[in-house]
Amino acid sequence: MMEPKEHYDNHLGNFYSWMLGDLEPKILAFQDYLIQKNLTPQNQTISIDLGAGNGLQSIALARLGYEVIAIDFNAQLLQELEETRKKENIPIQIINADIMTVSDWKIQHPSFLLCCGDTLTHLSSINQIQEFLKLCYETLTPNGNLLLSFRDYSNPLRGDSRFIPVKADDNRILTCILEDEGKKLRVTDQLYEKSNGSWQMKISSYYKTKLSKEECLSLLKGIGFQFVWDDVFQRMTTILVTK
Repeated sequence: MMEPKEHYDNHLGNFYSWMLGDLEPKILAFQDYLIQKNLTPQNQTISIDLGAGNGLQSIALARLGYEVIAIDFNAQLLQELEETRKKENIPIQIINADIMTVSDWKIQHPSFLLCCGDTLTHLSSINQIQEFLKLCYETLTPNGNLLLSFRDYSNPLRGDSRFIPVKADDNRILTCILEDEGKKLRVTDQLYEKSNGSWQMKISSYYKTKLSKEECLSLLKGIGFQFVWDDVFQRMTTILVTK
């Protein structure tokens, strides 16, 4: 069993971009979503993408006109983002750090924070999620927005539904296996990879924290955030709150 950072550094980061596939349609979809939800920047607004990965959200934000600070704990995925940043010459500052360092950037006066793509559930407990959300509140400028997205695992998967075929091609087969363990969800990424004509299995597990929409909204309200809306976007619970 690995910590999330170890899991990404030693396993998932090596094929994460392959798993996502063509990034451009996903960037455009997120960009359009921000436009639809009236979340485009005013003047040169600072935005922080928490758990930026290889840049799906960060690139969309920068193309819309935000000055972006992209934070992630995986250097390999951030290097891919850096290559895109150079190619497009877009304003993204790339930081290899844990998302719990968000308050270090309060001096930048960010008015838009994002934690998308199920990053929130990588935190170790509901208490740590609460502490992270408090840090986000402290970091945001007055009237600033926080956008969250995560998968709601509050209804545990049973039987065969625990096995999720993620992606396959001639050389790789990826299956995600989910096991309910009370307040935690054990996530196993099982990769079969062809090498020299034979298949080899690579496997790694880590925990996610189970979080429901209702729990998240309660935490946000208790911290002082004002609810704006919730939605389902690309099969993820999505919430916007303001300070």
